[in-house]
Amino acid sequence: MKGWLAAVAIACGPGIAHAMPDPPPDAEAAAPDPVPVPLPKLDDETEERLSVIEQENSALAKELRSVKAKVEILEPLLQLRRAVAISAFIDVGAFAAAGNGAGIRSDFLHQNHPDYRDTVAGQWVFIGDPFTTMINSLGDPADTADSREIENDAINSSGRPTVIVNSIGLAIGKSVRDDIRIEALAQLLPRPGPDSLEISYARVAYKPSEKYDFYLDAGKIDSVLGVEYRAQDAHRRLTVTPSLICRYTCGRPIGIDARYVGTRVNASAAMLNGDNFEERFSPDSELRANTVPTFAGHLEYKLPIGQALWVGASGAIGPQDGQSNPGVRQWHFGVDANLIDLHGFDATAEYVKGRQRGATSGDPVADQMAGLERAGCDLADCLVYQGAYLMVSRRLKNWIPYARFDWRDATHQRGAEFVYEASSIRGR
Repeated sequence: MKGWLAAVAIACGPGIAHAMPDPPPDAEAAAPDPVPVPLPKLDDETEERLSVIEQENSALAKELRSVKAKVEILEPLLQLRRAVAISAFIDVGAFAAAGNGAGIRSDFLHQNHPDYRDTVAGQWVFIGDPFTTMINSLGDPADTADSREIENDAINSSGRPTVIVNSIGLAIGKSVRDDIRIEALAQLLPRPGPDSLEISYARVAYKPSEKYDFYLDAGKIDSVLGVEYRAQDAHRRLTVTPSLICRYTCGRPIGIDARYVGTRVNASAAMLNGDNFEERFSPDSELRANTVPTFAGHLEYKLPIGQALWVGASGAIGPQDGQSNPGVRQWHFGVDANLIDLHGFDATAEYVKGRQRGATSGDPVADQMAGLERAGCDLADCLVYQGAYLMVSRRLKNWIPYARFDWRDATHQRGAEFVYEASSIRGR
């Protein structure tokens, strides 16, 4: 029996072995190499459409990069969207000015300006500019010496170096409605003599449209001339001191203005109760002596250079402050350019020119025939000025080094009280 089973097993063995299937072949090894499929050739119309899309994408990228520049302009105005805003800052610095700290010298012997010999005492004919020795963002000079133009010598350093608290600022804003907001900035100015309190601005802002960035302001408002006024306060200013021409463009007069901030065009216009001069330079009464307002405006356009190159022009015209005759006019004109992010560099340039005509008592023709010579501009100051500045900065992470060049040329006379002949160049 055992032999028979063995025989059966031997007989069936080859059959069973033959019935086992062969192992499957390696699929990866057996798979043929993929044959590249040629891309269809694009026709001219499709290629043109792709080119247009690429150009639109490039333009869109530039527009997105320009948002930052637009936000800088809109920042004070966008506060309409915030319910309540309270901010504070302290500006502390140190300075040292050579000599007696003053930027003027008297022409005692009329050697430099002999044309004033018979009308103005040499002691009151000044050469230079009292504001060239500015030591803070407010534009305070280190010392005014014998200046009759600036009556308040707030720092009065006499050439002594010191540490100073320039200002303590408190800005307050509150939304009355979704489209109306009130804002104010007060600055306490600790000084070696009596401390003072300055109300830098106090305004009501109104945004009538949800669709457009259009704003109306009323009260003690910002200037609309040039571009430097946008960053003149200590907590916003990149530079340590204002430019030599900021005194003509950075004032905050009483009035109303309208501003439009667009993608390619920015425009502003204002009706004011006086000029746009900085009050420290021209401390006239806020309530002017005549009934005719001053009109001012600014228009700028964006060019596709760098992230953006804004080029603009501004101007103002109206009765001269400090006198009651509306026929005595003053005018101001300026051009500006603001380059944003060209290979990491920013640049700002501005040029201004203006005149206060002034007024003189008597009859100049009759006086000349009679052999008399009067000091000019005794009824109202005469001022002719022009100036410019250029500032270039480079962004390096959190550090922004800059270089600035300032120039100003001006003549300012107030009868026999004083005359300033200024031609100043400053670099920093």
